[in-house]
Amino acid sequence: MDEVSRLLEQGKAPQAAKQAEAYLKQNPADVQMRFLQGVIAAEQRQNAQAIKIFTALTRDYPSLPEPYNNLAVLYAAEGQERKASEVLEQAIRTNPSYATAHENLGDLYARMASDAYAKALQLDGSRQAIQPKLALITQIFPKQGGAQVKTAQATATATAASTKVADAKAAQAREADAKLAETRAAEAKAAEAKAAEFKAAEVKAADAKAAQAKAAEAKAAEAKAAEAKAAEAKAAEAKLAQAKAAEAKAAEAKLAQEKAAQAAQDKARAAEEARQAAAKAAAPATAAAATTAVAAAEPAKAAPAVDEKKAAQSAAAQEVEAAVKAWSTAWAGQDMDRYLDAYSDHFSPADGSSLAKWKEQRRQRIVGRTAIVVNVRDLKVTVDGDKATAQFRQYYASGALKTTTRKTLRMQREKGQWRITHEGTGS
Repeated sequence: MDEVSRLLEQGKAPQAAKQAEAYLKQNPADVQMRFLQGVIAAEQRQNAQAIKIFTALTRDYPSLPEPYNNLAVLYAAEGQERKASEVLEQAIRTNPSYATAHENLGDLYARMASDAYAKALQLDGSRQAIQPKLALITQIFPKQGGAQVKTAQATATATAASTKVADAKAAQAREADAKLAETRAAEAKAAEAKAAEFKAAEVKAADAKAAQAKAAEAKAAEAKAAEAKAAEAKAAEAKLAQAKAAEAKAAEAKLAQEKAAQAAQDKARAAEEARQAAAKAAAPATAAAATTAVAAAEPAKAAPAVDEKKAAQSAAAQEVEAAVKAWSTAWAGQDMDRYLDAYSDHFSPADGSSLAKWKEQRRQRIVGRTAIVVNVRDLKVTVDGDKATAQFRQYYASGALKTTTRKTLRMQREKGQWRITHEGTGS
């Protein structure tokens, strides 16, 4: 009990709720912990859950006024003043000497009267509207003389006995309290009648305000739609530019391959012509010399295939370098569509989470920062068929945070584009 109360006082409502729930699984009849569980739910703005808990307490322990009081506070917070007043009156009938319920009922009547005169008071700036607040108590048994009265873990028999005694006392006080309740109810009805006189004016003002709000919402929606359309157009332009750049690089690589192949063919042709000229000039030469000439020409024939392979690897390495730089540029520019598109659907996050969850986390960490700097330095690329590895030193800066990290990206060609399948840090 003390631990749950301490967590609640420290503002750690979620932890307090978990401990209270665990305790009640072992001790479901502990009325004090059930009551505190309702207080925690109210602190977490879970009014429906809190109402359910306090309603059950009033049913199980009708002689306790505190659950009635908190139930009334929750009803009042939802604008159900009539229901709140009925519950407070029940609390007073249960225990006529319970001062908190009397105070809250008075505040509730005052607020109902205040609402009735609210429109009139708005017309006179020299006055201020009454703003009473209802108090939500946090424990059933208050502190007395500096020490909190603690409840024992009562058995079912003891609980029933105490309930009987309290019910008998409440019955004796009901008759005296009924007159007070009727008087307060009459005051509330008078306040409601007064409020009805201003109803028409209030409705008209509310309609005008709602119309203004609706117009403002429509304007904001139009602006948002325009921004979204502009963002989509920008993303489409960036994607088109990226595709064009990839096509240009592919064309350059193909041209380099063709030039290399042509040079190899020219070299082989020149070797063959030289061989034929030598054979013609030295017809009496031995067969061994002719064989040597033929063997010397064979490496020239194999050269085009080797040059073509080197040219293809070089072009692929350039594509990987471009993909890494585009990835870092999209990151720095907070262009999440391009940034996330750089990752393969087969990418495995290092933390073991799903790809969808990892992407959402990246959006939350990147979007909205004032400025991001991502520089790729000492980039080294190795290509093996449709797979590649990029190693580099990454410089990152955002606000006061500045880091330099060794990073390795493993990439794979997918539908003509190099995408990241693994991302690691360190040497």
